[in-house]
Amino acid sequence: MTCPGPGRFANRPYPTRMLACAFAAMLCGAPVGACTDAAPIPERSPQAASAPAPSVQTVPPSRLTIRESRFYAGDTPFDWRGISAFALVEQIAHGRESDAAAYLDWAARNQLTVVRVLTMARHLFTLSPEEGRTALPRLLEMASTRGLYVEVVALADTAAIPVELDGHVKAIGTIAAAHANALIEIANEPGHRTQHPDVHDAGRLKALAAFVPDEVLVALGSAEYGSDFAGGDYATFHFRRDPRADGWGHVLRLAEGAKLVSRWRKPVVSDEPIGAGPRFVAGRRDNEPARFGAAALLTRLAGMYPTFHYEGGLLAKIPSGPELEALQAWLHGLRTAEGVPLKGTEFVQGEHVSAIARSTGARAAFARVGKQEAWLLLVDPHPQASAEWTAGWRQDGRWEAPGARLLRGRRD
Repeated sequence: MTCPGPGRFANRPYPTRMLACAFAAMLCGAPVGACTDAAPIPERSPQAASAPAPSVQTVPPSRLTIRESRFYAGDTPFDWRGISAFALVEQIAHGRESDAAAYLDWAARNQLTVVRVLTMARHLFTLSPEEGRTALPRLLEMASTRGLYVEVVALADTAAIPVELDGHVKAIGTIAAAHANALIEIANEPGHRTQHPDVHDAGRLKALAAFVPDEVLVALGSAEYGSDFAGGDYATFHFRRDPRADGWGHVLRLAEGAKLVSRWRKPVVSDEPIGAGPRFVAGRRDNEPARFGAAALLTRLAGMYPTFHYEGGLLAKIPSGPELEALQAWLHGLRTAEGVPLKGTEFVQGEHVSAIARSTGARAAFARVGKQEAWLLLVDPHPQASAEWTAGWRQDGRWEAPGARLLRGRRD
């Protein structure tokens, strides 16, 4: 085995810049807040939603970097709007480049910024490591011309596919270093039974990550298998798809992400939450748009980066029907959260929320609190849900999103 080079995860300074992040194509037509001095959320008519989509971005993205627990692209924070599109590399490898191009065009038009792909697979589709390495550069080129980043998963289904781990990861790293829009996740769900026992070892994954050139950001693999798997430049996490609370359990679980960001002091991506699907399957798929709108808002308030997961994304199919409705609600939730500052504020939940406001008529309440302002999130609120702000606070903004209400308070 070739010895990895030293210093892969040494601290280093990072410059900053952000891609344009305005989502303007797929809001649900619901009223969105009336506060005129807060970050506006444009209202959209049903006719506007069917207007011709804007042309895709042609300026290649700059390489992402990290400062504290945030991603940057150039000079400003990067707006991560990820989506599962596992089969894009497989489509190119097997002569369906037009399908991949259509998907990337659609993603760019709808202001998504990151697609997550596999470079090898056996169970969802068949893609050998050799085919994946051959097709990956073309996908990165196609994504770059559309202003999209690619989260490249190096290892999947390794229990069923013979692969030389060092050589494969080193080759993927070399390819990623040549394309500024590439990030690498070493392994998808490293502790899963579909992975080779070597992949279950976080130390082994960190050694593999050392083969990736320093300029490429790396996550080891989803860290629900243990904090050691958060040892990369950034961390990914797959939250438990909790079926409780009338189907809202998986949404409420996302609040746990705030502790992960605080503990690991690096970006945390909610890479594979419960997926949207045509039917509700407890603990596996959800088809209620309101829960996806609330999940997007809570993911952002907890300080994490969001990725939309859905059944069709396993094969990189453009969403339709209930999956599209869920995506629309999710994007609406993200748009609603744009004005909430993360720096200089603290995420609070449970009894700590009552220190700023007492709410009624909502399934749960969470908040992000700073010195002079606070943002109160009501999850699954009734139309008459209300919040009574405590002494010293007054409400001065209200926004509606599917499955959620966001209130802003200021200190008197």
